[in-house]
Amino acid sequence: MNRTAIAAALAAALLLPAAAKADDAPGVFKVPGTDSTIKFYGYVQLDATEDFGGRGADYEDNDWATFLPNVPADNSPYAKRAKPQLYLTARTSRFGIQTNTPSPMGNVGVKLEGDFNAPNGFQSETFTNSTLFRLRHAYGTIGNLLVGQTWTTFLDFGAAPDTVDFNGPGTLALVRNPMIRYTIPFGDGMGLALAAENTRGPQFSYTDQRFQVLPDLHANFSWNGAAGSFSARVVGQQLNRLVLTGTGQVADVSPKSAFGLGFGVSGSVKLGGDTLQAQFAGGPGIGRYLLNAAAVPFVSFNSSGDAKLWTVYGFHAAYTHIWTPEFRSTLCGAYTMIQDPKINGVAASNGTPKNGLQGFANLFWTTTKTTEFGIEYAYGQWKDIGGDKGTQNRVNASMHYSFY
Repeated sequence: MNRTAIAAALAAALLLPAAAKADDAPGVFKVPGTDSTIKFYGYVQLDATEDFGGRGADYEDNDWATFLPNVPADNSPYAKRAKPQLYLTARTSRFGIQTNTPSPMGNVGVKLEGDFNAPNGFQSETFTNSTLFRLRHAYGTIGNLLVGQTWTTFLDFGAAPDTVDFNGPGTLALVRNPMIRYTIPFGDGMGLALAAENTRGPQFSYTDQRFQVLPDLHANFSWNGAAGSFSARVVGQQLNRLVLTGTGQVADVSPKSAFGLGFGVSGSVKLGGDTLQAQFAGGPGIGRYLLNAAAVPFVSFNSSGDAKLWTVYGFHAAYTHIWTPEFRSTLCGAYTMIQDPKINGVAASNGTPKNGLQGFANLFWTTTKTTEFGIEYAYGQWKDIGGDKGTQNRVNASMHYSFY
């Protein structure tokens, strides 16, 4: 779509409210002179966190929402003295555009979405509270084919708990990948999604000399119905790395590689108006797809350069209760475990992550049709192999204003 058409659609949206009748969906308008419809959507949100325990020191360059590996050790001076700490941000405010155009091959859909939650150490609260725009989704669809960037096929939103915290439990695969995905529908709410997605190569860690040969390969069988949802999925990953000499230089020998296969099973059950959700995921090298294990290197190499993938498991369960049409609450618990890789037969050193425990309890109040307030207590604790631990005690709050 060219800029003239977009401008015309925006003018129609602002000056001709009756144009909304071009489509029954809220916020959808017919683009003048075309067969396409366009939808503008988004929201403004203010998030607040009050940490009564340790928290990461650099919120401008790092994740301000719950990321358990960033919590400092309990015995560190920062964790002991820098509390309580308050942080306010509007970084999660979001804007998106969707278009839909009929064609002989089926409807062609396009989605472009972003927010302002990018790392930003040069402005933010230090100066004018300006934040950097961040690409979230950018993809097109024709029928059952999707090409572009969106949530990884390994993520099951049907089992994602309703939390005030922007990240939620660290067992979720909060990864957006460039990909090619094809979904085979089977009817009755069932489908099989097959995808080839971008993996982590030198763009993630140049000093580690990793590189990409094959994409991450995904398969996700899912079912959605009135009674709930279910997802069973696998991901295959190949890691390649150049062999380093004792001086840290690249040796002129063939690179080493390793292949990992991760899995996930999750679902939800409707219990009247309430919802019960659960997920279990794990496997060698799966740490990339579990947020609490994001600080783990996923792989180590022995003295011969052979690769050893780290095995990680994660589980969460959540229950959402509807008190009234305006009020709802979610109680959620999550646990992540990292197995000791034992490189060269020797256990990992102190400081290597071992496990993470999290809990969330919240209350949401839908104040109007387009506004919502949420408040939540979030607990978290990580432990490492040496016995150190870091503990999070946090109150989250948010005020959410949808465009319409």
